[in-house]
Amino acid sequence: SRPGLRVAVIGSDAAPTPGGPNVCEDRGCNRGTLAVGWGSGTANFPYLKAPIEDLNSRARFLNQTISSSLSDDVISATRAALDADVVLVFVNANSGEVYLTVEGNMGDRNDLNLWHNGNALIDAVANVNPNVVVVIHTVGPVLMPWLNSVRGVVYAGLPGQESGNSLVDVLYGQGNPGGKAVP
Repeated sequence: SRPGLRVAVIGSDAAPTPGGPNVCEDRGCNRGTLAVGWGSGTANFPYLKAPIEDLNSRARFLNQTISSSLSDDVISATRAALDADVVLVFVNANSGEVYLTVEGNMGDRNDLNLWHNGNALIDAVANVNPNVVVVIHTVGPVLMPWLNSVRGVVYAGLPGQESGNSLVDVLYGQGNPGGKAVP
């Protein structure tokens, strides 16, 4: 959390959902940050804090610079990562109930791969910057063929409406990712 730190934020999973967090019925899409799976047990979000929003706020407070590529485009991602001190790559994998098909996945996931070309995105960024931390929002396990090429992985699960706030607290050492009370 030193002043002057240059942080690159990569991936559509760090972004707000285009059209708002409730744009897809029963959360039956995977656009923007993934906070819940899809299905009949979902509820409308009163709000959803996307990671980029809270990362920007914390960076301004600490006099740090955020650059971003909030798509899953490899070329844009590598450009944003080149001169950063730290790169945060946001990726996800989703699932839900069988009555909805999302991006070719009917209910459960077809496999354990990250969605939106996540593995290629991480590989490309790790090839241009050695200080990559991957943040994963997912319903369960995922394959991590790039694991030895990154500095760290934060398994953020499905964090709900406070996604950005809770994640920023963990990334900046303000919260305990183990979920335990620390004296």
